[in-house]
Amino acid sequence: MVSSIQDKKLLDQIEILVVDNNSQDDSVSALTKLKPTLGVPLTVFKNSENLGFAAANNQAISISKGEFVLLLNSDTEVQPGALEELLAVFSKFPVSEISPYEARIDLPTDRLGIIACGLKNPDGSPQPQGGMLPNLLTLSSQMFFLDDLPIIGHFLPSTQQRDTSLLESRKDLISFGWVAGTAMCIRRATIDEIGDLDENIFMYGEDMEYCLRANKHHWDVGIAPRSVVIHHKTASSSEENALVGELKGYRYIWAKHLPLWQRPFLEFVLRFAVILRVIAFTLIGKGRTAHTYLKILKKL
Repeated sequence: MVSSIQDKKLLDQIEILVVDNNSQDDSVSALTKLKPTLGVPLTVFKNSENLGFAAANNQAISISKGEFVLLLNSDTEVQPGALEELLAVFSKFPVSEISPYEARIDLPTDRLGIIACGLKNPDGSPQPQGGMLPNLLTLSSQMFFLDDLPIIGHFLPSTQQRDTSLLESRKDLISFGWVAGTAMCIRRATIDEIGDLDENIFMYGEDMEYCLRANKHHWDVGIAPRSVVIHHKTASSSEENALVGELKGYRYIWAKHLPLWQRPFLEFVLRFAVILRVIAFTLIGKGRTAHTYLKILKKL
């Protein structure tokens, strides 16, 4: 990450906090050897067990000093100028001094609290991330692939934004309901107001929950597509664990933030969507994938 910084003045203004969640390789010793060569303060946490994404990030957030906090996955590569772009976008949207609960029709982005970097695959293609805030309509659109339907799917709201055309065509800030915690930059004032990541979510869904909480406090969320980070997907976890974590994350978010009467409908959407995937992948001859979803169904 340090090598990606083009404005060397920033080196005097940043700190790096690394949390090792009980890795079984020589990561900590490698970081210790690297520390004298970085040119910026480096603090390493060595956990004796895997505390999960939220708890590990909160360890670092609790002692961080900067006006902005960048959460960054271990399976990422920050591209040149990415950090400078994040700061430039934040500077374009200084926090308004008005009450966060006052409507500002003339300023659609007057309390920018969270920006995600534009994620790309190793081959340079844009990687989808984030989407609209969760409700029964946006979740159903995602889980039943309604947002993938020709023509009409483009207009349906979804919790998962799979269409990357917007990320490819836009250069300025793109407003989103929630963004991935893979490379998420949070304004300190936002953290002070809404708190840390929810540690009740072990992994997957904590970024959506955090953005939902930010939205309730009238903080705006967006993606800066010119702040590029390469993301090696699922390098930190298996696909099965990711899918199970995502579904359990939806359950937790509904229990914490959304009306109780929606819970039976949520359970129907989640279970029926997984059953449909088992049937569909079996019919097209992808037995291994179908078996994965069958195992997921038993864990719900």
